[in-house]
Amino acid sequence: MSIENQDVEIMIALKGGDATAFEKILKKYEKPIINYIYRFIGDRAEAEDITQEVFLRVYKSKDSYKPTAKFSTWLYKIATNLCIDYKRKINRDAIGYSGTELSNKLKDTTSSNPVESSLEREQLEEIIKISLSSLPENQRIALTLKVYENKSYQEISEILGCSVSAVESLIFRARQNLKEKLSFLKQ
Repeated sequence: MSIENQDVEIMIALKGGDATAFEKILKKYEKPIINYIYRFIGDRAEAEDITQEVFLRVYKSKDSYKPTAKFSTWLYKIATNLCIDYKRKINRDAIGYSGTELSNKLKDTTSSNPVESSLEREQLEEIIKISLSSLPENQRIALTLKVYENKSYQEISEILGCSVSAVESLIFRARQNLKEKLSFLKQ
């Protein structure tokens, strides 16, 4: 039995009243969903709260769940929609650091000292996170799902509700935009 069939069977068991079925879904998907949401919104506490809402919606939808798509695709679509709602609710635009501002964050970090090298990695991770957050919403979602969640183009198209070619285009543009934003690092 495939993993997706197992997920469907678990949802059917949950629909039938099996109390342990929800725990199985939660155990399997809670950490990946928290991480996905965290990468999307950048706030760990909010990511945990939104994750609770995701699983609350899964539980509430147990009676109406129909396995028309992969379970994980359905789950990530719920998470994505809640992230978009969260972003709209707080009415916060993406952080738009310029290359100069980002390069200033890296000044004086060239060192062979392991502690300073660790700090440099942390700064680089922060710069990448900021650059990713500055992408247009659909590009950020598509790239995050592809790179961090290892979703196929087909799954991403189902989550975003667009064609596979649109997903390919979004990911290409996202990578080009990141390349441009991070080009100062090569200097």
